[in-house]
Amino acid sequence: MSRYKKLADFGKVENNSIQVPKSNYTILQDIVPPEELVIHENTSLEYRQSTRLKASLRPYQEAGVKWLIKHYQNQLGACLADDMGLGKTLQTIAVLDFAKEQLSPEEGEVKKVRLDLFSDPLEIKTYLKALIVLPSSLVFNWAQEIIKFAPHLNIVKYTGADRKKTAPYIETYDIILTTYATVSRDINILKKTTFSYLITDESQQIKNKESKIFQAINSISAIHKISLSGTPIENSLADLWSQMEFINPGMLGSFSFFKDHFKIPIEKHQNLERISELKTLIEPFILRRTKEQVAKDLPELSEQIIYTEMLAAQEKEYESQKSAARNLLLGIDPVSTNKIHIMNTLTKLRQLANHPKLLNIASEDPSGKFQDVTSYLNTLVRSHKKVLIFSSFVSHLGIYQEWCTSNNISFLTLTGKVQSSDREAIVNEFQENDAIPLFFISLKAGGVGLNLTKASYVVLLDPWWNPFIEKQAIARSHRIGQTNNVMVSRFITKNTIEEKIVQLQKRKKHLSDEIISKDAIPDYIKIENDLNELLK
Repeated sequence: MSRYKKLADFGKVENNSIQVPKSNYTILQDIVPPEELVIHENTSLEYRQSTRLKASLRPYQEAGVKWLIKHYQNQLGACLADDMGLGKTLQTIAVLDFAKEQLSPEEGEVKKVRLDLFSDPLEIKTYLKALIVLPSSLVFNWAQEIIKFAPHLNIVKYTGADRKKTAPYIETYDIILTTYATVSRDINILKKTTFSYLITDESQQIKNKESKIFQAINSISAIHKISLSGTPIENSLADLWSQMEFINPGMLGSFSFFKDHFKIPIEKHQNLERISELKTLIEPFILRRTKEQVAKDLPELSEQIIYTEMLAAQEKEYESQKSAARNLLLGIDPVSTNKIHIMNTLTKLRQLANHPKLLNIASEDPSGKFQDVTSYLNTLVRSHKKVLIFSSFVSHLGIYQEWCTSNNISFLTLTGKVQSSDREAIVNEFQENDAIPLFFISLKAGGVGLNLTKASYVVLLDPWWNPFIEKQAIARSHRIGQTNNVMVSRFITKNTIEEKIVQLQKRKKHLSDEIISKDAIPDYIKIENDLNELLK
């Protein structure tokens, strides 16, 4: 009976039988003798790109489309986890174009039916009804891409104040674009429809199994599911469970089982047997290709860290603030203390490492970093380069915007305050107007979904705890469509918390190379364990 224990772990035992999700077929390969195991795989539909798709798929993109269609044919969910900038959107549109063709006669979208023997035939259209859930910043980009590559698919944006007018007609569209926030608010409307496809872009948005959006997404009925994410694991293996639970419910068992069987043994003990077992389970359902693997014709990406030094007054103030923070934080119990209080204290040190003005501290000396960054930007502007400048602090961007205004340098800005409807115009202006060299972007607002290939330089003004957020920002420029080499410059203030954050990033990159790919994923930075290091 021990032979079947693994089946019982992942399935339901009822009436002397074990029911296992179809997505767990890999388990059978370890239990049933090869001569007795027969797995019926539907491969009846062969993919040939339709003439209606206005795109030339690269070989790896066509392979990705075929991989997704294989899961479509067998009604299994799939996670496309390609590196950022490799065209996950285009591959998904190609799959939807293929799915639409399966619904319609080859010569068109219209079917003719007679209501009775004597009436004239009526034309009835067949709609795909694919629901795509996105961060609000990506809605216009997806709409543009669909219009560009598959103009025959009719789309609607189910967002904003007027969306309720669309609700009664939601089943009369091929593609419905909506946001995570809208799904949370309108779940009672959306779950009335059974969609052909439910697709989540930047699907790490549903990584928290306790969140309202995770519960809402998983209550929507859909025949096929796809998740799109360049970072399927951001912080811990719990993220992976949420992703798999969405595309193939029950595949990794209950979260309680997953935690005891995989999460703890792998994260705490690096259990190689459990790593191998987990990888075998998820491998058929996650497709990840890196830029290095498939986009060999993509221009070179160079990265450098530019270390800056604090000026005298800034350094004196920083040491004073650090001493106060050390006395405050190291004398408390971090387990019982509000984590927000800890993070707020560390944030002040991060701000001071950038510029005293971020803490409203008057100083004769501005900031060592400010002097180095403005000198660097000046050189790029005089050389007619286009530059993306990211910071996790909107107020930090504001200091450099003031400098631009004082020096008659044109710039654009994108932060969380910019309405989704205005983002398209701002992005297009930067892409098309060579007279605008600088684009200031807040890390969280502009880290995903933007195509900014006219920029060949990226500046990261300050480090963020999760390096994958930074990687997403870099991918705004270094992606398919870029024709120039891309230079990324990180400005780090020496002998400050910024250096410690960089060290922590490097030290904690270990999980994904074992589970997903060769790319390392940082384990969650447990601030309570790292206070001593951060405040040295």
